Amino acid sequence: MQNVFTNNVSILINDQPISQEFHLYEAGYEKCRPTKPTEFAPINYWVLHYCSDGEGYLSTPFMEKQHITAGDLFMIPANCRNIYYPNRQNPWTYHWVGFVGDLSSQYLEKIGLTTENCILKGTVDKKLESLFKNIYQEAKKHNHFGSLSESFQLLNYLEHHSVTQHENQSQQLFNQIKMAIHENFSNNLSISQLASEYNIDRSYLFKLFQRYEQTNPSIYVQNLKLQKACSLLRKSSLTITEISFEAGFSSPSYFSKFFFQKKEMTPRQYRQQFLT
Repeated sequence: MQNVFTNNVSILINDQPISQEFHLYEAGYEKCRPTKPTEFAPINYWVLHYCSDGEGYLSTPFMEKQHITAGDLFMIPANCRNIYYPNRQNPWTYHWVGFVGDLSSQYLEKIGLTTENCILKGTVDKKLESLFKNIYQEAKKHNHFGSLSESFQLLNYLEHHSVTQHENQSQQLFNQIKMAIHENFSNNLSISQLASEYNIDRSYLFKLFQRYEQTNPSIYVQNLKLQKACSLLRKSSLTITEISFEAGFSSPSYFSKFFFQKKEMTPRQYRQQFLT
């Protein structure tokens, strides 16, 4: 176990694994000084950070730049380029642990962290900070089993505290996205635009819809347009062409074709059913 200490940085590196499946590779903490954004080369292990004070920023190929504040957890995925750096006016202090092994990504996914979603927003938690410190202290004593035990205590704590919080955040985000769709579906808002608007990856957007609606966002928007069109056909005197644009379809011909595929009748035939 090698100890490296420079200024307000302390890193412990453990290059003697006791398990190939899950192993604490490093632990450390840093009270950062303001620095310029730097792109870091990929590493072959997973690094979990806890921001205990200050602010900073993180971006990866799977995620645009995100603002990190005190209380947040963020993960640097293995084999993934990344940029993270402190806020110049309020530079962060963070603790971190690095895990290597075949099960590392699975364990981190259990607490809600994936390559596509590598931030858990939170509030300052002294208990969580102490768990990171405990891992560091055990590693400092060259106690391999002790540091591994403390690592599992950290993951256990996060599983019971952060996952619930993450689920609430996911639900809240999904509700906001649904509201945006309902307010803008007639403006032909694309899935890519929607994902960009909320700073999430397209694949994560699809996962949210699969989780909460058991469908994908494209089908959800199509069904919403169809519901709007049906309502207008029943209750308004608008022409078929006007309804097609009001419901967000790109053209009257596409609207008629799509409507027939779903309802097995034309828009005009559907309207006739409700005329008295």
